[in-house]
Amino acid sequence: MKAWKLPLSTAILAISVGAHAVEPQGIQLDSGITLLPSVELSVEDNDNVYLQPEATQEASTVTRLNPAIGVAADLGQTQLNLGFEAEKGVYSSDEDDNYTDTRIGAGADFSMTSRHFLSLSAQLNALHDARGAGTTEGSAALGIKDPDEYDESIWDAAFTYGSQSALLNMTFGLTRYEKEYTNNINEAATDNRDHVKTTASVLTAINVSDRSDFLVDLSTADIDYNKDNIVTQGREGSLTKALIGMTYDVTGKLTSTAKVGVAKRDFDSSDVDADTTASWEASLIWTPRTYSTVTFFTSQASNEATSVGNYIDTKYTMISWEHEMSQFFSLTADASLASDTYYNEANDREDDTVSYGLTGTYSPTKAIDVYGNVKQAERDSSTDGLDYEQQVITLGVVLAI
Repeated sequence: MKAWKLPLSTAILAISVGAHAVEPQGIQLDSGITLLPSVELSVEDNDNVYLQPEATQEASTVTRLNPAIGVAADLGQTQLNLGFEAEKGVYSSDEDDNYTDTRIGAGADFSMTSRHFLSLSAQLNALHDARGAGTTEGSAALGIKDPDEYDESIWDAAFTYGSQSALLNMTFGLTRYEKEYTNNINEAATDNRDHVKTTASVLTAINVSDRSDFLVDLSTADIDYNKDNIVTQGREGSLTKALIGMTYDVTGKLTSTAKVGVAKRDFDSSDVDADTTASWEASLIWTPRTYSTVTFFTSQASNEATSVGNYIDTKYTMISWEHEMSQFFSLTADASLASDTYYNEANDREDDTVSYGLTGTYSPTKAIDVYGNVKQAERDSSTDGLDYEQQVITLGVVLAI
């Protein structure tokens, strides 16, 4: 059994290496400090860039440049990380859709004793929602000149009491998430989505055997919107989740985690009824061969409203298969289904989005990936004008020292 230490700061390292197969060694500096630079260039052919129905869809070529740098410091019982990433996107169809996103992250993991661990992290992001994927959807997205832009901050702290051999491991978490839009306030009322979400959680793992743990996962979140009007008053409130489950490991070839329970949304407004739904999180990783991995994941999430409704109940299922054909070439196939229910929306909106894709990656060295990807997505919505089909073909290269 492993201690349930949450490696929050390790997510910062992902900024510098992306989501590909590159295995950067970094540039070793003095005092245990490693510099991790990387850059990614991709060209995308998107046949429905604004997520429109077939009659009004428009194609575009999108070129993206994504430089990043990470700094990791190994100080023995303390691990420090810092990362910066920028992404510049250029559209061939309309230069108003061009964007520059930035992400800054910092984290620290402290092994205080053999049984006490503390993880801290912070992220400051300046991001965007592409037209058709933000506050405006369907034909309304064509009436907005610029994509929605927003600032985002995430503050995480987790304290773990436990060890490899302990009967009981407990992790106490505290997260503050803040989102604030910076444009399209008059055109799309983006300020109706500005909010702060503060979550406190306790995850308890009880050792059942060498290969399994019993889990109890409790959390509560307070959701507060910045603007005070009839729309935001119907979204403010709290979200409470209670889940129980198990982890299981079969000789390293099959590992799984499953948690099921309930999630309850309470609203500050007396005009909006509380809503209780079944909630779950489950994952399975099967590695029949060292060079082949099948991953399955499913969850229920309670997400903040994007355009209509008091919140979105999202049920998501994904399966992927990654196979290393040789030392230099790998193939990944994936498929997913997202079912969104917009709570208390006037027309009882429900969306089902199916997507599937295939990615081939050529890695001549550990520091370089050349990849090609084709992705197909289709949304079936109960609201007229929001159905779409989209095909995206991408070619790219990643270099990470």
